[in-house]
Amino acid sequence: MKFCDECGALLVPKVEKKSDKVLLVCRKCGNTVTPEPTEEVDYVIESDLNHVNREKINVFKEPAKKVKRITDEDREAFEDFFEDDSGVEIE
Repeated sequence: MKFCDECGALLVPKVEKKSDKVLLVCRKCGNTVTPEPTEEVDYVIESDLNHVNREKINVFKEPAKKVKRITDEDREAFEDFFEDDSGVEIE
């Protein structure tokens, strides 16, 4: 592993499109370093993707279950609790 001389961040290998050379690039400041010819073997970029770019993923969503928050018994208990002394319910 090599670190940037300017900012000290980790240098990441990147293949130059024009010449297919491996360069070490700092993601923080953009500084580029060319590795020694003996070090180029250490910086091989591989990709192990085993899927098609346009692969579709099926997503199934279950309908939401309606849950009654207050039971009928609870509702009656609340009504009894909030009745005033005269027997008339408060709205």
